[in-house]
Amino acid sequence: MKQDTCNGYNSFSLFRFLLSKWKILLIVFVAAAVLSFVCSLFIKPVFRSTAIIYGPRTNAASKILLADETNNERLDIKAYAIEEETEQMMELLASRDIQDSIIQRFNLIQHYGLDTGSKYWQTKLYKYVKESMEIKRTKYGAISISFNDHDPKFACDITNYIVDMLDVTKRRIENERAAAAYKMLQKQLEEVNAEIARVDDSIQVIMKHGVYDFESQSERVTQQYAIAVAQGNAAAQQRLQTELDNLATWGPRAEALHDVQFNFRKYQSLVKQKMLDAKFDLENEIPTKFVVQRGIVPDKKVYPKKSIIMAVSSISAVIVTIILLLIIENMKGTPSLRPKEEENDTENSQA
Repeated sequence: MKQDTCNGYNSFSLFRFLLSKWKILLIVFVAAAVLSFVCSLFIKPVFRSTAIIYGPRTNAASKILLADETNNERLDIKAYAIEEETEQMMELLASRDIQDSIIQRFNLIQHYGLDTGSKYWQTKLYKYVKESMEIKRTKYGAISISFNDHDPKFACDITNYIVDMLDVTKRRIENERAAAAYKMLQKQLEEVNAEIARVDDSIQVIMKHGVYDFESQSERVTQQYAIAVAQGNAAAQQRLQTELDNLATWGPRAEALHDVQFNFRKYQSLVKQKMLDAKFDLENEIPTKFVVQRGIVPDKKVYPKKSIIMAVSSISAVIVTIILLLIIENMKGTPSLRPKEEENDTENSQA
């Protein structure tokens, strides 16, 4: 019985109480809706411009255009980025470098009306920029770049500027490594050239001793020596023996130097190829993204939404009014919230 009474108190009696106050609640609802609508007229509208881009699988132009492998998807200039490359590009788009460039290019300090002499003005500036700029991934794996501002043209210009700055920022970061690699390869090439020059000088010294091609020379002199022995030509034998002794002394050195020279020239060719690749990457002008949609000047605001403001304000006002009415009724001790059975019992006991 007590449970039924409690249920009656929570449902039917509360409904009966609200029904008795419907005029007050209706007035509050309408007044809140009208007031919130009027207030929303004084809120400065915000517009959003959005661009959509895809990242590539790789930006190494030398690998894409000069590689022999044509079946590698990563070396396909038309291949779109996957999760890893997309996340890297989103980090670049949200980087401090791009934010600083936007602030300087569009004079956001003046645009936001910040006083550079006030405390924490830089914190406020970057807070406004981060709140206005939105970088997120779409459900199809692309990157959405948006910027919000009270001026629709201003929002569009900044959005497209961010898209363009991605090329500049990414190329600058990659060129720092490419330039360092090119400089290192250049130094390596100089050292290899010096080693090759040293080996060439040594070979020139050996050639002055009559050793030009150890293998062919030794074969020819050996044949001639055998013929001289067969003919019994002592003078020829003595001359040819001198040549053989000379080949035995300098020949192995010549062979070793030629092997060193071959390896150095092979390495020299590899270094030159890597230098050309690094230079190719340094001079690369291929865009670092696929632009699906550039930002346009929006003609519809994203904030404020008058209907949402009116609905939220009106419902909130009604809920607050109900709470206040319940508190007042409880303070008065009126029986309007008690179940009918409880009221009848009270009346009978009083009688």
